[in-house]
Amino acid sequence: MCGRFVQIDATIARLQTLTDFQIQPDTYAPHRHRLESFNVSPQRVVVIIRDFNGELELDEMLWGIRPKWARESSRYLINARSESLTEKPTFKNLLNQKVVIPTEGFYEWKKNARIDAVTKTEKMPFYFHTADGSPLLMAGIFQRSVDHVTGEMVDSFVILTTRANTMMSLYHDRMPVIVPPAQVPEWLMEETTPALLERITRPPGNEVLITHQVSNRVNSSRTDGPDLIKEVNGPESSEPTLFT
Repeated sequence: MCGRFVQIDATIARLQTLTDFQIQPDTYAPHRHRLESFNVSPQRVVVIIRDFNGELELDEMLWGIRPKWARESSRYLINARSESLTEKPTFKNLLNQKVVIPTEGFYEWKKNARIDAVTKTEKMPFYFHTADGSPLLMAGIFQRSVDHVTGEMVDSFVILTTRANTMMSLYHDRMPVIVPPAQVPEWLMEETTPALLERITRPPGNEVLITHQVSNRVNSSRTDGPDLIKEVNGPESSEPTLFT
């Protein structure tokens, strides 16, 4: 995890109430790419915030990094454990290439044992979002690489994860690194030291997030729309089709 999240036009519109940023006019064109989605999956282009010459800028970036050692058919990396960033060769050279991914919230699947004719373990989708309704800001790092198909330079990112707080641990043992709005400039503009990583990647308080169960329609990356984040009552039996 995190393997799916929500990013819609309203997310971006509300960012100005949290922090000041500029728009990168050369690459930022969400109207062209139709970036809004209630079911963002890996290998999609999304809106991110990053430091550009000392200013916070809104830009677009691909979710998922292909390591240099990976085969062409290998799965892209979409998450990185914050505790081992300085040790992993894939990530330790990217420590000062940082982004913030603004979202409405993210999905996680909880294992649930169902007893009928045969005991079966299912995974039930839940939607996590901020308790106060503000955009959820997730930390990430990015790399610049050459697209093996087009030959163009592509910026792509992974979402950083940390150990789950008590609230999240009821559903999963990991959670995205959540950046408080006041710490966005600090995360993006300061050199990435062990002290900065410790401050930014610690799990948030249990009061930051709330959650509710949603339809298993979110399991398919081909489905979209606001109904995906609506609360459902009772179990729905289906396994997610994308890893979580």
